[in-house]
Amino acid sequence: MRALAGDAFPLQSRHLALTPRLSRKPTKRAASTTALDRPPDTFDDVSSKPAPPPSATHTPLTPLQPPQTKSAIEISNQKALTIELRYLKDPVKLSEHVIYTLRNNQPDKALDLCRLASKTMPCVVSFNAIIDFYMRKMRVNDAMKVYNEMKKRAQFPDSYTYMMLLRGLSLRSHVTLPVRQENVAKATAIYTSMSTPSSRVKPRIIHTNAALNVCALANDLDAMWSIAAQIPEHGDGSADSVTYTIILNCIRGSAFGKDDFGKNAELHSAAPSLAQIAVTRQKAVSEGRRVWLDVIRKWRSGTIAIDENLVGAMGRLLLISKSIQDWDSVLDLVAQTMKIERQVAPISDPDRNTQHVPQIVDEEHLHHEEETDEAGFTDSPAASAFKAVHPLQPATPTRRAPSSLAYVRPGNQTLSMLTEACQAMRTPKIATAYWNLLASPPYNLKPDVMNFNAQLKLLAINRSSRAAAKLVSQELPAAGLEPRISTFRIALHACQRDVKNSNVLEYATTIIDVMAKTCPDPDPQTLTEYLSLALTTNDGEKIARVIDRLDPLVHTLRSRLNYGTDTPISEAADLRDRRNAVEFLRTLVGAIDVLLSRHLIPSAERAAYFSRRGDLSAFVSRCSERLERKTGRWESRPANNAGWKPEKRQQVGMSRAEWEKMRFKKSQDRTWEGRERRVSGREERVNPG
Repeated sequence: MRALAGDAFPLQSRHLALTPRLSRKPTKRAASTTALDRPPDTFDDVSSKPAPPPSATHTPLTPLQPPQTKSAIEISNQKALTIELRYLKDPVKLSEHVIYTLRNNQPDKALDLCRLASKTMPCVVSFNAIIDFYMRKMRVNDAMKVYNEMKKRAQFPDSYTYMMLLRGLSLRSHVTLPVRQENVAKATAIYTSMSTPSSRVKPRIIHTNAALNVCALANDLDAMWSIAAQIPEHGDGSADSVTYTIILNCIRGSAFGKDDFGKNAELHSAAPSLAQIAVTRQKAVSEGRRVWLDVIRKWRSGTIAIDENLVGAMGRLLLISKSIQDWDSVLDLVAQTMKIERQVAPISDPDRNTQHVPQIVDEEHLHHEEETDEAGFTDSPAASAFKAVHPLQPATPTRRAPSSLAYVRPGNQTLSMLTEACQAMRTPKIATAYWNLLASPPYNLKPDVMNFNAQLKLLAINRSSRAAAKLVSQELPAAGLEPRISTFRIALHACQRDVKNSNVLEYATTIIDVMAKTCPDPDPQTLTEYLSLALTTNDGEKIARVIDRLDPLVHTLRSRLNYGTDTPISEAADLRDRRNAVEFLRTLVGAIDVLLSRHLIPSAERAAYFSRRGDLSAFVSRCSERLERKTGRWESRPANNAGWKPEKRQQVGMSRAEWEKMRFKKSQDRTWEGRERRVSGREERVNPG
């Protein structure tokens, strides 16, 4: 083949293309021009046909381009960094300087320092600091690039590297948002790479818990079980109480459907019925019961220790059910793990009355009693999973068994869980019994604000407005606690449910007085509920008294709308509070219109209320226009653009604020308050006095 190819070239112009490289001096050719320089009588191949003569105009050939190779990483200001590294010859000093550089928000400089120093010293700790910095900033892709680069530079990741990666993948921009699905895939890939035989770092239980936490925050039950299946049963890396807590929380989260970033679940694809919700949650509870059987088995053998977080995770899972059997199992759970006796008879007791409890029960998923062993346990998720237990006796007499179980000490989380269970079962006396039991010796539990909020929810269901006002005004200060905004909202909700009580407005006023003393910025939503409660009385004297009581709080809200708040809050929270304040002021204007239109006040006071109404109405209009200019997102919102047409505005000659005001009036005209306000406006225009 080499001879045939060689005959195609004349001897005079034959290049040494087929000769060994050692026979000629290596030269560099810029382009291949051999075919253009050949004589016209040459042959193209071994046949006798002469080659066609070259054309007069030759097409210029593009010179051969060198292969495109990936350029090396350029280090900016390398000379200065090299001088800086002369004083950082110790890896500890280097890591401290890298952390200081990251604190100054210079991650690029810190990474360049690690790149230069990685040639002469180990820099794993410094690379870990950079990865942790990017993860806390939620720059996951940048952190993964640093992770891959440190491996290429022979800086092998250690246990802390994987921990920072897995922990950073679980971070979210807001606590209410789920973790993205791509973060779950990355966490699963990292954990799987750690489990390979060639991995230098084997996964420990802290890595497993971090990977499970990513799946739990994303409500990805399949990914969670794929990681949990790799956990060894015994020895190093076996599950602990934190592992089971994360698993139970993930099961509970999956009962509410997938997140918006993942696949749509059944609960989010269409509006489910109450029966479908009950079945979905019952499946989650049954799965949690199977997990709890494993927890109790290891607890009896002394393998793991149960804490309050684990008991609370199981209790919250039981509370999402629609069955009273699961709600009652919360009391069995507390008795099993904390040795606190039940304060009410179980559901199976014939003397227990449960006809007043609203519930949705699926007959196919009821908890049937099944055959149990001598310890009271079965392999199925039955109600016997929460029966009293005893230490597991060893199979061989030589093995030492635990003499007693380490029961959990109840805390504030347990008290809130018991109160919510009693709230679901409509047993307020039992909740009070548990409250008094845990607050007395030997527990001496001091309730926190969340415990009082749970107690207020129970009082709201029972329409106990007097007890709610007493709790806010007396019991909370006696406990040395300051109520939160949610505390006042729940207390006002209790007053709204007790609207038939003739003294409910006095109790609501007591709650508002406490809020005025403890909160520097009053809550507009609570004030709106208070004013709406006064309007339901249809008593002009009471409505006027409430409006006068709200006058100092109105001045505080007006100052807040004009000058802002002293406490630093986010822009979104500030806009939300401003909108709520404007809505309250609109409700206050409507309350004054009710007084004027129904003639609920004396004629001598009508002029004063009419003047106050005009002042508030003008202020509300100015604040609405100010919010409109501040947000600047009206065109991008379908709700605000509904019915808005610029050409129509030009025809009628109104601004956007006037258009929105007209829409608001039309929506208010559908209610009796709107009709009364429209009639009163006509009367005031005819008779201003």
